[in-house]
Amino acid sequence: MYVIGLDVGTSGVKSTVFGENAQIVSHARREYDLLCGAPGQYELDPEVLLQKSVEALRESVAAVNGKEVRAICITSFGESFVCMDKDDRVLANTMIYMDRRGTQEIPEFLELADADEIYKTSGQFVDPMFGVYKLLWMQKHKPQLMERVRRISFIADFVAYKLGAEHTCDYSLAARSALFNIRKKTWWAGAMTHVGLRADILPQTVPSGSVTGTLNRKSADILGMDTSVKLIIGGHDQILAACGGGAFKPGDLVNGMGTVDCMTPILDINSVDTEKLMHFKLPLVPYLHTGAYVTYAISVSGGCIIKWFRDVLAKDVAGLSTAAYDILGTEAPEEPTSLLAIPYFAGGATPDMDDKTPATITGLRLGTTRGEIFRALMEGEAYEMRRCVDCLIDAGVDIRKITAVGGGANSSVWMQLRADIFERKLYTARNKEAGTLASALLCYANIGVYRDIREAQEHLVEIESVHLPEQKNSAAYVKKRKEYHRFYEAVKGGQPSYFPAGDAVI
Repeated sequence: MYVIGLDVGTSGVKSTVFGENAQIVSHARREYDLLCGAPGQYELDPEVLLQKSVEALRESVAAVNGKEVRAICITSFGESFVCMDKDDRVLANTMIYMDRRGTQEIPEFLELADADEIYKTSGQFVDPMFGVYKLLWMQKHKPQLMERVRRISFIADFVAYKLGAEHTCDYSLAARSALFNIRKKTWWAGAMTHVGLRADILPQTVPSGSVTGTLNRKSADILGMDTSVKLIIGGHDQILAACGGGAFKPGDLVNGMGTVDCMTPILDINSVDTEKLMHFKLPLVPYLHTGAYVTYAISVSGGCIIKWFRDVLAKDVAGLSTAAYDILGTEAPEEPTSLLAIPYFAGGATPDMDDKTPATITGLRLGTTRGEIFRALMEGEAYEMRRCVDCLIDAGVDIRKITAVGGGANSSVWMQLRADIFERKLYTARNKEAGTLASALLCYANIGVYRDIREAQEHLVEIESVHLPEQKNSAAYVKKRKEYHRFYEAVKGGQPSYFPAGDAVI
């Protein structure tokens, strides 16, 4: 018996086949190109996403008996949508979150509701990354195309629909359109009317992890499987990372240390300060079937800065792939550095959404070593994520346990200095590919291997290590954080930013 996790990302798709106890049997990946048109425009071709998804599925399944596959769980990046005509033909490329089209249409949407009401209804702050603003742009700039639209899907459910699923979307991807009422779990009628959409164009919404159909005959034949294979909508990839990291109830927080550094805490929507959440650019997204919600506190640089350092400043070890990070980790000092690094190589995110302040390093001397710079970049990223923790706490989010997953969690140096800077105990999951693991959990829960998702988590999510704050380093970092905040303010040019109590710039 096998199950499959299919993860559709912005740069590629990966398919993972699991046997018993979430053991990985085979894996396949296909990459595709981001289409960059005019400045600020970033697109993907949905047909290519589908083609590469099928190719990855076929390759991964070739290692096993396809007739023994029981379920496929599909997850993807958020914010993006696919427009189809009456014959289910794709009408346009999909704009991804980085695409700034829709910016000029924001004032038009604010005629429907102010920013507070938009947040209280949709759970999303006002920003052109969300689908509603791009749909307004399309209505204005491509009206003839929009007249032909008969079906809109989001990325994971687009792939699932083409494989045989019903026209269904999960709550987490629906929420990232800003067209969804997160409390009522229905499409926001006023927003649809404002954008010019009929209700039958959008998919039916269900909780993440729901079965939405089975493979159609064409897909089953191509993949060498049976038409009885269940198709499960996993939803937004960050939801899956939280699930695979063991998060289930308020107080649980999973820190996905990947290309993007993302903290996903589960919260009780009735016990938090939603005005502060909105102020800090922290969205609200329904979590699985639990009735709880999550938010995303992010740094878009994340693992990018470490990869950049390896490829640009450590070319002598770059060819060693992941082993390069181990080598660089041994070069890094064990104590806090004298350097300060603003890690905005890809811009900043929570809470300021600062895309103008450049990445900056100060304190360099002739005696500065490569290892010190490497650690300083990790420190800078940890200062930013500590700021996210403080924003969450200030907004009333209860944080009882932080579990790290993703590639960055493999670095004991990074984990320890984070524990020191966070002044909190940090756990690392044994399986760092939490999103991939979660796909297996959702499959197992839906085919009867486990009673529900929670039971699957209890059996298959394990803690590998625990990092406790080292008092000496933590004390040093309290002072260093204040210096970092003053440095950030100076580089930013004096624009106001959020700093937690006691760390305010003097």
